[in-house]
Amino acid sequence: MLIFFDETFRAYERNPAISLGALCGIALPEDNLARISQDVFALKRKHLGADYANEKEIKGKEILKHFAFKLEKRGIPSRNLAFANDLLDYMHQRRLRVFGCVCFEKKLQKFQVEDVASLDKTFRYVFERVDMCLKIERPGRFGKLVFDDRDFDTNRKNAEAITRFFQRSATGLALDSIIATPFFAISQAQNVGLQLADFVTTIIGMRFQSNEDIKPFFIKLQRQMFEYVNNGGVRVSGLKVIRG
Repeated sequence: MLIFFDETFRAYERNPAISLGALCGIALPEDNLARISQDVFALKRKHLGADYANEKEIKGKEILKHFAFKLEKRGIPSRNLAFANDLLDYMHQRRLRVFGCVCFEKKLQKFQVEDVASLDKTFRYVFERVDMCLKIERPGRFGKLVFDDRDFDTNRKNAEAITRFFQRSATGLALDSIIATPFFAISQAQNVGLQLADFVTTIIGMRFQSNEDIKPFFIKLQRQMFEYVNNGGVRVSGLKVIRG
């Protein structure tokens, strides 16, 4: 399984002094990656045209921009929102699982590790959920973590901290359905995994910054969020929220 991740950084709409970061991922089966890529390409072409499908990547901030919602409120159908709805339905049809962490705690919300010997809890929470999902829903499969490329120093520190966590900590060693070495990829028109990660991360980020327009899309996306019941009988969501 390939688990693609993206980040978004936002201000709370009702109070811009409050900021948040979201690190979210989507799981794609490797053996179905080509089919998923073709299907998403077809959806892009259907709603947004052949040129867009061939040359442009899905960017949540463009697909879900304010103008698209403004058109709908005027009774004018938006191609962007029609595409977003179809894409969410497709993700549900394919049972593509979504995970994430929304963080209001300022020192952690940038998802940039400072101490490589101690992985931030934001990453740990997400990895725990990915591991549990694989063990429950995909037993015998291993997850490969693929992050959207950032700057070199952030990639280096995050990669070292993640690898150390999986190889040298008791908690990390127990998450043995995840390959210990993270990968980094550049988002572009043909990388469907990072495009979908960007899309779901945008929806989650907008919802937690208190954007009212995104609610119907977030409700649809919730169908894809992994959840499980732990040994204490508590239902655990695949989306962890850390309050400031």
